[in-house]
Amino acid sequence: MYETIPIQQLDKWLERGYTGRIIDLRDKTAFWCGHIYGAENYPFEELMQNPSVLTGQEPLLFYCTRGSESLLACNYYARQGFQVYNVANGLNYYCGKYLTL
Repeated sequence: MYETIPIQQLDKWLERGYTGRIIDLRDKTAFWCGHIYGAENYPFEELMQNPSVLTGQEPLLFYCTRGSESLLACNYYARQGFQVYNVANGLNYYCGKYLTL
């Protein structure tokens, strides 16, 4: 099971003290054009070919471009026992203060 965070509430949610990892599932070019501050880039296709790259006890917050790949990643990692969060609708709809350009 995982929790979905509406993209419009992401800033408030991060400010409440999220301490886990933030995983950007977009390709490397999209990541370097702008991403959530503190995010790690694991392109979706590469991550699904080697899912064991994400280990540990920390919660995982996934986002992608439109929300579909993060949903798939959340389903997978939740089944593996991780505490996961999905950012609904993806970064296309984000215009908050944690966007780095």
